Amino acid sequence: MTHSAHRLATEEELKKDYVLFVRPAKGFDDTDEATIAKTLKQTRELADIAYKHGPVNIGRTGADCLAQGEDYESIMSKKKLNGFMSVFAEKEKFKAALKEFKEKDAGYSVVASGLTEDIFDACREIGLKPHTVLYSLGVWGKTEILPETDCLKITTLCGHSMVPPKTVRHYAEKIRQGEITIEDAAKKISKPCPCGIFNPARTIDVLRKMTSEQE
Repeated sequence: MTHSAHRLATEEELKKDYVLFVRPAKGFDDTDEATIAKTLKQTRELADIAYKHGPVNIGRTGADCLAQGEDYESIMSKKKLNGFMSVFAEKEKFKAALKEFKEKDAGYSVVASGLTEDIFDACREIGLKPHTVLYSLGVWGKTEILPETDCLKITTLCGHSMVPPKTVRHYAEKIRQGEITIEDAAKKISKPCPCGIFNPARTIDVLRKMTSEQE
């Protein structure tokens, strides 16, 4: 999976952004009713592990996510065979969830995304060896036509580019005018990205910087 690899941020900001998700294999984990039932049960158990460790977002494509204000039980009650995505703002919480994934050893594809040294350190401490490593080499070409950096720090949190720059600018202006809180603006901005990969905590930090609003 590549859509969690291009999140624009400083090194310090990425220390608040760890993506962890689970994907069953199409054509393998959905072959008959018994296999489907097993897949739904086991991916729910893995999601419960992730949720227990306090992600800032968790969700499923077609079932929405916490960042949009959805209830966790409502998200997970929908019978989806696409696994789930979660985001942690703290390395230790991310590592604790990954450690329990290893102990459960359910046999599904697990993707961890974040600062390379942090992900590798966590894997070493847990006793995992990454199967595949994907690096983002940045953006090339006419970078001068890209949106401003702070805007990109938010829009790239959605790996399918569903969050438009105009939406970020619109809510930043509403914050400046006192028409909406930063927290509510972050929830509105996250709305087009329902799968759980969006980091609302980082969005709040960037919006605060954009609007010069202090805690």
